[in-house]
This record gives sequence, structure tokens and C-alpha cells, in this order.
Amino acid sequence: MPLGGRLLRIVLLLPALVMCVGFGALVVYCHSLLGDAAAGRPVDVGSGGFWLAIVGFFAACIAVVLLQSLRLAHRIAGPEWRLRRALRRIRAGDLGFRITLRRGDLLGGLAHECNELLDWLNANPPVGTRTGGDVVEVDAGVGEEACP
Repeated sequence: MPLGGRLLRIVLLLPALVMCVGFGALVVYCHSLLGDAAAGRPVDVGSGGFWLAIVGFFAACIAVVLLQSLRLAHRIAGPEWRLRRALRRIRAGDLGFRITLRRGDLLGGLAHECNELLDWLNANPPVGTRTGGDVVEVDAGVGEEACP
């Protein structure tokens, strides 16, 4: 796995790990409070450890939600950009390419439908289009100059 992929996994898993640790700290703290109450000792709920565990847990929850939202947006925005680029190429009359998405990207069904449309247009070409038996796979950043 490339370094960038490992780093991304660490960044995504670290808040979840902190959230689990915060939850565990809250459980231990609440268990000790219940033990003190059951033994008849005075219970101080507003201590620093309690608030530290609460703040740490909620900060980790917010980080998990934000990172997962960014990850989901990335899985939608990237394919949407590729599909827009492909539609510009089709509108310009270029039919000799295929739409490929990264593994795990969303909108794969729409890319498949666009590829079927390209296949149909290559079989039934409108006047003035460039079709091709030289259909090539288009990856991110490749063929950018051909787009209007």
C-alpha cells in the first residue's frame, strides 16, 4: 500500500480510536462514581477528569463526523468531475474514449451508463463525430488537453 494510503487510513482511524478511548474513560469514571455512591462516599461529579473525558469524547466524535463527511464528499466530487469532463468531450464530438473511476468511488452506475452510451454512439455515429476503434482508457489528469 502506498504511503499516502496508509497515512489516510491513520488519519481516518485516529479520531475513531480517540473516541473509543474517550468512551472507555467515561465508562471507567462513571463506574468509579457509582462505586463511591454505593459505598456511601461523597460523589464529586464536576471534577476535571469528568470534563476532560466528556470534551475528549465529543471532540473525537466531531472529528470522526467531519473526516467521514470529507471522505464521502471526495468519493462523490471526483466521479462527478470526471463525468462532467467526459460529457464535455462527447459534446465536442469525441467518442473514442471510456470513462473510468477509481475503486470505491460512487456514481459508478452512471459512469457505466455513459460508457454504454459511448458504445452505442460509436456503433451509430452522428455526423461530424470522431469515433474510434482506438478507444483508450482515460485516467485522472490524462487527456486533459483534449477537453474543451
